[in-house]
Parts: sequence; structure tokens; C-alpha cells
Amino acid sequence: MSQSVDQTVTVPDPEDQARANFYALLARLLHAPPDAALLRSIATSDDELQAAETESSVASASSETPSALESPGSLEQTWRSLVLAAARASESDVSDEYDVLFVGSGRSEISLYVGAYTARSSVDTNLVALREFLKSQGIERQRAVHEPEDHVAMLFEVMRFLISTQPGNIEQQESFFHGFVWSGGLALCDAVCANERALFFKHVAAFAKSFLLIEHNAFKM
Repeated sequence: MSQSVDQTVTVPDPEDQARANFYALLARLLHAPPDAALLRSIATSDDELQAAETESSVASASSETPSALESPGSLEQTWRSLVLAAARASESDVSDEYDVLFVGSGRSEISLYVGAYTARSSVDTNLVALREFLKSQGIERQRAVHEPEDHVAMLFEVMRFLISTQPGNIEQQESFFHGFVWSGGLALCDAVCANERALFFKHVAAFAKSFLLIEHNAFKM
């Protein structure tokens, strides 16, 4: 990732810890191709969803269920699919797929920067606001890095940081989520799921979309 985040954390409750863990995992999967150890860890994981069941059940009870926001599956279903995909995947194949989808030669097929899914007229404004927020949190850009700060892995890592260090500050989490993560992140997930070359990463994207939908509904309650 292009920025460094302070790793000092408090101990959130189990539900918040599960949320932070999901953001951390998604950040890692989208920052760079997962290595064999990470794939094995996912494939052999215990039920990581248990601590998140409260949030999921509460969010699904929300009356806000517009058809445009339909999930590709429940959080548990998409997690199980990701676990199976990780068990079947090889490090080399997943690395090649990551390069094809997100790196490429010249321009990648799918951008991991949420600004690519935002109206062009608002990209610069959103980046300025994002930089101001990161500065307020003591998150500094490394001098040698020139990429914009709106890489989806960076945004997921900031959500992990906020949940871990300020678990009670739901207003700030919601503000960051809906200001910088939600719409662009959802569009990115859809782009990955729609790409025929996405084999392993379509499962990552489907899980990410289910998780973002739950977060969105929970924040809106």
C-alpha cells in the first residue's frame, strides 16, 4: 500500500474485532496477490463469521432493501465460496490473475482506485478531502510514493484502523465509509464480478460486496 498507518490499537468487542479482521483481510487480498501461506490460512480458517453474526442479522432486519443493492449472497455464503476458492487456488495462478486484472501492461483491466468509479468532476475534490482526513488521523504519505491515496486496499485498511483504535466512534466510521468507501467500493466489486477473467478474485469481490452491504445497512439504522 502507498501509505503507512499507525498500528497502535485498543481492544474492540468481538463484533468490532470481526469487522476489523474482515477489512484487514480484504485490504491484504487487494493490495497484492496472496501468497501460499495466506491462501492456506483462508482455506483452513475456522468460522470467522461467528462474531459478526450479530451485525449481519441486525442489518438484514433493516427495512432498507432497494433492489439495486441486492447482495450477491449472504456474508456466510460468499465467505464459504472464498474459502473453497482459496483451497483450490495456487499461488502462481492467483498471482497471474492479479496481474491480468489489476496491473496489466499499460492500463489495467480493472482499477483498484475508487476514483475510477467516481464522477470525474469530483475526483480531485474527493482526494483533497481524503488527504485532509488522513492527515487528521496522523496517517502520512511516504515521500517516495506518488500514487493517489484512494486505492481500495488503503481505504479498507483505514476502516480497520478506525474500528480498532476508535471502536466507539461510529459517527466517524460511518462518515469515512460513506464518504470514501461505499459507492466506489461497490462499483469496484461489481466490475470484478463481471470480468470473465476473474476466477479467484470474483470470490474476493463477492465477499467484499456482501460485507459492504452489511456495513451500509448497519450504519443507516
